[in-house]
Amino acid sequence: MFNLSKALMLTVMLSLGLGANPAFAKENAFHEQSKSYLVYLGVVPASLLEKVPSLVDQDKHLHGGVAEQSPSTQHVMVTVFRKDNNARVLNATVIAKVGRSKLLGFKGEEKPLEKMATSNAVAYGNFFDMPERGEYRIEVNIYESQKSGSESVRFEYEKF
Repeated sequence: MFNLSKALMLTVMLSLGLGANPAFAKENAFHEQSKSYLVYLGVVPASLLEKVPSLVDQDKHLHGGVAEQSPSTQHVMVTVFRKDNNARVLNATVIAKVGRSKLLGFKGEEKPLEKMATSNAVAYGNFFDMPERGEYRIEVNIYESQKSGSESVRFEYEKF
């Protein structure tokens, strides 16, 4: 059984292993939970990815390719565990919406998080442009084929 403290440590170590500092989220909120899931967040600048994680679907480049990304692009990654037994969720559809936190509404860029293999474990990630310093909202929706609907978690992330 996978220990949750090990999951958080894995996320931080993965961020460090990719050549970047761990994500600095508002109030260090690296994890959130929904009714059924525990979700852990990692955010690193795409330009600092030294070891490119491989997609589970090996016939594609990582989210379209690292070299094609702008200097302000961040790699947003989540790991998802079942709340009832701490099992890693391996076959979900995960969609993220990332944008500036604003008082009068939230408009963000929405993309699927692609299933990737990192340190022999499954995570979900994609690139998002975060051109300005400041607060960003990261909304994550998790869909599984055996469940109706989705469950959501929300992170507040501060880019320094």
